[in-house]
Amino acid sequence: MRGLAIVLMTLDHVRGFIAPLGADPTDLAQTSVPFFLVRWITHLCAPTFVLLMGAGAALRHRSRPDEMPAYLLKRGIWIVFLEVSWISFSFFWSFSLTYLGVLWALGGAMILMAPLTRLPHKVMLTAGLVLTLSFDLFAPSGDISGVGFLFGPTRIMLAGHPVQESYALLPWLAVAMVGWGLGPWMVRASARQILGLGAGCLSVFFLLRGLTLGDPSAWTSQSRGTAFTVMDFMNPSKYPPSLAFLLLTLGAAFLLLGSFARREGVINRCLQLFGQVPLFFYLLHLPLTHALANAWAWSMYGQARVPGTVAVSFTVIVGCWAIALALLWPASKAWLNLKRAHPEKRWLRYL
Repeated sequence: MRGLAIVLMTLDHVRGFIAPLGADPTDLAQTSVPFFLVRWITHLCAPTFVLLMGAGAALRHRSRPDEMPAYLLKRGIWIVFLEVSWISFSFFWSFSLTYLGVLWALGGAMILMAPLTRLPHKVMLTAGLVLTLSFDLFAPSGDISGVGFLFGPTRIMLAGHPVQESYALLPWLAVAMVGWGLGPWMVRASARQILGLGAGCLSVFFLLRGLTLGDPSAWTSQSRGTAFTVMDFMNPSKYPPSLAFLLLTLGAAFLLLGSFARREGVINRCLQLFGQVPLFFYLLHLPLTHALANAWAWSMYGQARVPGTVAVSFTVIVGCWAIALALLWPASKAWLNLKRAHPEKRWLRYL
């Protein structure tokens, strides 16, 4: 599942880099069904990865409880550092803007969970659920005395330098806490139980969404036809993640965990490889996909980005995605073999 999440994340970043300037897949007045789906399917990534991070941390805590606070704190600080340095540069090929994305959410959640590791799993799960429901019922607005970045996307200036936060800390911390609380259960649960949880989440999503609850943006009937009305219905708010968004994405994730993720085969073996080196994969895939998109734009249009006047090409997006994965496969395999061959080298654990 972790491998699937980062493979889909690669598709999302390819789409962002190679799509024509200004093309918005969620603008229902202009988008096409394939272009919308390329974006929509990648919504699975962040909630799944944050949930699995929490679950993985909980399982590690069972065998090494005393070291977990320090481990989460150090790991979280390292991941946040990578976000504000290498990742921000890879997004823009410059340091003119600091971007706080999914690694900010992951690292920040680790830091904030560090002092909570002694809480019982049921308490952690309950606290995560209560936080999520509280954000839905009592969503704060405005600057909130300078801590608005904890609750929603924020753009601030630090000594004249712009910082754009897309992933607010507290909503994603709540997802990580739910993952921590469910971690031990996910190990012992049967496929049927996990499928039942996924079906339950999706049932609640359809109920709330149908009643225009659980999300700040209500869906409406679209003049372009039924397909676009369905697209609007199935596209709840991600920034910050609404209750409806989390029910939809995590419900789908649990269905996959109870079915597809348990199978054997070539695809799952490939995903397992990527999922065993997620940070290495993430740090490599971003500059790679950005460079591939730039190369395509220069070869076709003589500039770094595809002009906004060009039509979106689903084939180009998927083709670039396939090339990126083909290049990342041997690199990921070599890195995993290196880590296995040299367990004594502690620095390898940080990637």
